[in-house]
Amino acid sequence: MSPSEVDAVIQDVRLELWRDNFAGALEILETANRRHPDPLLAAEAGEIRSWLNHLRTREAYVTAYERYYRTVRQPTGFKRLDRELRTFLGRRTRKMVERTARHPEFLLLEREVLALRPARALDAGCGEGRIALTIGARHPQTRVDGIEISTTNVDIARKLNRFPNVTFHHGLLEEVERWCPPGSVDLAYAFAVLEHVRDVDGVVNGILQSLRPGGRFCFVVPMNEFIITGPIPPFHPHDGVAGHVRAFTEAGLRGRFGGYKDFVLEKVPAERWRVGTYPPCFAPREFGSFFVAFSKS
Repeated sequence: MSPSEVDAVIQDVRLELWRDNFAGALEILETANRRHPDPLLAAEAGEIRSWLNHLRTREAYVTAYERYYRTVRQPTGFKRLDRELRTFLGRRTRKMVERTARHPEFLLLEREVLALRPARALDAGCGEGRIALTIGARHPQTRVDGIEISTTNVDIARKLNRFPNVTFHHGLLEEVERWCPPGSVDLAYAFAVLEHVRDVDGVVNGILQSLRPGGRFCFVVPMNEFIITGPIPPFHPHDGVAGHVRAFTEAGLRGRFGGYKDFVLEKVPAERWRVGTYPPCFAPREFGSFFVAFSKS
């Protein structure tokens, strides 16, 4: 393989890495290296695999996310005291609910809630509880169970919780049956989750198992399509760990989930372009998120 051909492969790989599509980047490298073995491509593939080490075991996965959230969610000094006071007084919860209720992705989810009137909902990967608390506040007839991998996030969500119909649990989505037995849930949703997990099909199948027949599953994943105007610089993930491990496309989502009953796919444009997050050679083509919903037969 000529130097220019190697460079072209590296540019394709860097695009996928900046799209947070680590699996896609690795596939490009492995395919090219099988056809024309090259030490530079092999080294690049080895580095990307090292960023995915947290996917190998349950313990590594939990540890990586706990370390990340403990870093980003724990203010110090006056900021910590101020946050704790606002949490105690309920101000953070009220502000969170008010802000979330205006977000386009939540409005699409609430459309499903209003149509289904679920007695029980599952928030798969609830984070700090933003969506669960907003549903709990606006739909008191719905019991919401939130499952989250990070104890830091679960602790925050529990402190923010002011609603008797909302409960938070610590665990992996692969263990959803611990809290939601088969057929016990009317509505399940996962916001900004499937791009993180080790096994999309395994997680989705577990969530569908928890749904009753006719129950609804909704999820949101990033929509990252770019126009490239120049050479793409190298990418290095935070703390050497790939947070998002895959990217989704409209065609891929329709191919994977479009056969389900009452399938819906909505594109939600981002409110603003993240200046400084991406290299100057990147411009948004379709940037925001996909909202997908379908029913269990």
